[in-house]
Amino acid sequence: MEDNEKYLAHFKFEGDLVKDGYLDARKSAEALIGIDEIFRYFLYKKSPELNAVEFDLPVRTRKGSWETLIPENIGELIQLALVSGGAIYGGSALKKMGQNDVGDFGFKDVFKGIVKGIKWIVQIGKHLKTLKKRKFDKVEFKETKGVQFIGIYNDAGEILYVPKVYLELFTEIPETIFNRLTQLVEDERKLKIGFSSNEKVDADDTKKEVSISINEKGVFYKGKEEEDVLFPELAHNQYVELEGHITRGNENSNTIGFAYKNHILTCYPISGKIVEDRTYFFGDCTIRGYVNRMDKNGVYIEKRPRIAYMDILPSDKKTDEDMFSK
Repeated sequence: MEDNEKYLAHFKFEGDLVKDGYLDARKSAEALIGIDEIFRYFLYKKSPELNAVEFDLPVRTRKGSWETLIPENIGELIQLALVSGGAIYGGSALKKMGQNDVGDFGFKDVFKGIVKGIKWIVQIGKHLKTLKKRKFDKVEFKETKGVQFIGIYNDAGEILYVPKVYLELFTEIPETIFNRLTQLVEDERKLKIGFSSNEKVDADDTKKEVSISINEKGVFYKGKEEEDVLFPELAHNQYVELEGHITRGNENSNTIGFAYKNHILTCYPISGKIVEDRTYFFGDCTIRGYVNRMDKNGVYIEKRPRIAYMDILPSDKKTDEDMFSK
């Protein structure tokens, strides 16, 4: 890839372990799935009206790195997907997309906002050395070029000014959102996320490419799931109402991923198809249903519970009081 080739942003691994531009098949698959999960989470948080659109992220490689490039015309590609799937996704959503207008922004602005959000989450995580923090005891405020920034302190007393919109996003981020991607970070393989050098730097951007090295991996990678029984208090066939966040939907398996207390639980409708609930995808909600710990052989030994749900209820939006300690 030539430096003047047009693209919007990149996720890439650099270092001696990818000096020829390759990852093995398994690692490549893990990286692609990880990038896809992260990108879609931020996409649907920013623009829920895109939750029904299927699209692929293109991949390029070059000597010295392994890269996934977000194309400059990704909005046009999604528009084509909407048009080709118009019979399924039509109506007001298709009309809005066809007008190249999601909210008050064009397609490119939406995707730039997503990449900026991902970069800021990495910056905040590195600053705080955690993705768990949800409230901030001491904050500072300033405004630059019409953007409201909030200054947050880390344990070393250092301050980082973050656009309010991205700090709010950080307070909702699942702790394991970067798990699949950052498991590939090693001594000689660093993850970098940034914009093309051809892109204009916005006032609410981090101003630079962000990276995750082996020294920072522990902030973003939480390791393999433990072998102990997960949530032993959730007994088989118990009725539950769980508050969390839907991270994915898979129509083929008719299941959704549900982020609950820093774990992803597989949930499936007792009746019907998950497509009927897609308006709740990638949002905070309450799932009501029954715990299932039965394995494929009919034995109640499953260490990770699944939830057979009856319905999904949307959660109320957070307020500033939820984010800042009094």
